[in-house]
Amino acid sequence: MIGALAAELRSGRAALSLLSLRLAEAAGLLPAGTCARIPDRGEAEEAARELRARTGGALPPWPLPREAFGKVARALLAGPAPEPEAAPPWAGGGGPARAGAPRARFSFSFCAAAEELFALHLGAHGRRSAGLYYTPAAVAAEVVALALRHGSSRSPSRVLDPCAGAGAFLCAAAAAVPAAALSGADLHADALRAARAALALLGARAELRRADSLRARLPPADLLVGNPPYGHVADAAERAFLLDRLPALRGGEIDRYAAFLLRSLSLLRPGGTAALLVPDTWMTNARSGPLREAVLDAADLAAVCDLGKPFAAAKDTRVQAVVLVRRTAGRRPPRAARVLRGRERLADAPRAELRQGVGRGWQLYRSAAERRLCAALEAAGAPLEELCDVGYGLRTGDNARFVARRPPRPGEVALVGGEDVVPFALRLRPKALRAPTAQLRALAERQLGRPRVCVQRIRTNSRAPHARWLEAAPVPPDMVCLDSLSTLSCDDADRLWALLAVLGSVALQRYHRLRTTDVNVKPAVLRELPVPRALLQAGAAGALAGLSRARAAEAAAGAPHLARAPIEVAAPALERAIDAAVYRLFGLGEEKVAEAERGFWGPRFPVEFPKLAQECQTPRVA
Repeated sequence: MIGALAAELRSGRAALSLLSLRLAEAAGLLPAGTCARIPDRGEAEEAARELRARTGGALPPWPLPREAFGKVARALLAGPAPEPEAAPPWAGGGGPARAGAPRARFSFSFCAAAEELFALHLGAHGRRSAGLYYTPAAVAAEVVALALRHGSSRSPSRVLDPCAGAGAFLCAAAAAVPAAALSGADLHADALRAARAALALLGARAELRRADSLRARLPPADLLVGNPPYGHVADAAERAFLLDRLPALRGGEIDRYAAFLLRSLSLLRPGGTAALLVPDTWMTNARSGPLREAVLDAADLAAVCDLGKPFAAAKDTRVQAVVLVRRTAGRRPPRAARVLRGRERLADAPRAELRQGVGRGWQLYRSAAERRLCAALEAAGAPLEELCDVGYGLRTGDNARFVARRPPRPGEVALVGGEDVVPFALRLRPKALRAPTAQLRALAERQLGRPRVCVQRIRTNSRAPHARWLEAAPVPPDMVCLDSLSTLSCDDADRLWALLAVLGSVALQRYHRLRTTDVNVKPAVLRELPVPRALLQAGAAGALAGLSRARAAEAAAGAPHLARAPIEVAAPALERAIDAAVYRLFGLGEEKVAEAERGFWGPRFPVEFPKLAQECQTPRVA
C-alpha cells in the first residue's frame, strides 16, 4: 500500500506523513473520524497542528500533501488502519501484538511502511551494497523478548540501538520496558525521523542522533538491541580503520555485522546485555575463529535463537538472535548457553564446549537426541577426505567468455554445472568450454580421464524437512565440473559408487543439515563429513556400490520424478534400500535410526520409515 500511496502523491515523505495521521487516529492521538473528513473538508493541516502539539513535533514527520487526495489516499483515510505483517510460524500467534502496549502494532505498521519505502528508494543493488535488510516487526519483538528473558536484566534502565533504522527495535523495547530510557543512532536522517514518529505513536521518546556507531561516542547501555548492516566491507580505508579498532576481524573478508557484534560489547555497561540479529555464518565459518574467541573473551554467550530466513529481499540469508552479556569481574560463572530454533528449546551449549570449538566452529542448533545421532555417526565414521580426494570444480573467472551454452564442438570439453545435477544422475543442459586460456585448459585436464562424483553446493530454500542439501551424481571421465560443484574421486571404483550412495542417504543428509545451516557447501565442509569407516576395508563397498549403480541407472533412464521427487511422490525403493545399507555400515541402533528418519522426513515419517529393510527395524519403531 505505501508504495502505491507514494506513487500517487509523488512523495514518499508525504505518504508516510499521511499514513502517520491515520495511525495516530487509530492509536487515540486524534479524535475518531478525523481522517475520514480530511479529503472533503480539507482539515489536514488542522489535524497536523493538533498532532504536532501532542507529540512534541514528532508527528507527522514531514509536511502533509497539498494536492487533491486520490483513490489510494482516500482508501487509507477512510478505511481501517494498516496492521503489521503476520507473525512468522515460530511466533505461535505472538509477534507485535504481544510486544507490550496495545498501540505497539501501529508503531510497527509505521516502521514497516517507512522501511519499505527506504528499500524501494535504495533499490536491490543499493540495498545489497549498503547491507541493509530491514527487520519485520515480529522479529524485532522476538529479539527484545529473548534479550529480556535470557540476558542480565528484565528491567534495563537504558536501551540503545546503534543501527536504529526506522525504529522497529526501539519500539519493541519501548513496549516491553516502558520505563527504560531509549537512545539510537543511524547514518540515515530520514530513518531517524521515521523512528521518532513511530515511537510517538507508542507514546514514547528516544534520544536519536545521526552518527556512525562504529566511531561515535554513544551513551553506555544496559541493553543493546538491533539489526546491523550485513555484507563485506570493500572500502580500503574503512577496512583499515576496522582492522585497527577491532583486530579480531583479521584473517579474511570483513563482514559489517561482525564489526558491530564486537563494537556492541564496548557500548554496554559491565554486566549489560546485547541482543543482535545477525547471520549465522560467524558461528560456523573456519575463518571466524578469532571473532568467536574475542566474543567469548569479552562476554558470556547467554542464548542463540535460529529465526530462519525472514527477509523477503534476501531469501538465502538465515539469521539468528545472539544474546551476549558483557563480562564483569564479580559475576558468577556463566551457565550454558540457551539454544533455540524459533520457540523450540534445543540442547544447551556448555561454555567449555564453546571454548573447545572456537577454531573449528560451533554447530549448536541440535536437540539432545540430534546430538547423540551426530556423535554416533562421527564415532563410526571417518572423514570423507580419508576415503577420496575432495576438490573444487573449474572456476573460469568469466563464464560469459569461456562457457558456451551449446553442445561441445570437436576439440572442446563438455561441462557440468549445478543446474545439471539431480540425485544419482545428470540432466544435462549442454555446455562447452570455449576457447580456454592455456592455464584454464590445464586446470580442466586435471579432471579429464577419471570418473568422479559431483556434489551440488548450492541447494534449496525449501522448508520441507526432506529437502536435500546435498545432491550428488556420477560424472563421466570426458566431462569437466564447473565451480558450482565439488568433486570426489578415488582409484577404487566400488568405493566411489558407495560414496555416491552415502552422500544421498538420509543419514548423511540429516547429519549435514544438523552440522551446518549454510546452504553453500564448500569442499572444506564436505571433507569433514563422516562416512562409514567400514568402507576403508577391502571389498566392503561392493554391496552398497551395487545399489548405487542400480539407482543411478534408474535415475538416468527413468521418469524425472525418480530423480527429483516432489513432496507428494514417495521415495524410490532403491533409495530406501541404500538408506538401510548405510545405517548398517554405521552400526546405528533403532533409536538413532528413528531419530534420523523422523528429523529428515517430518510428517512423511509414518509412510517412509516402514520401507527400510526389516533388519533396521528390530524391534519396529512406531
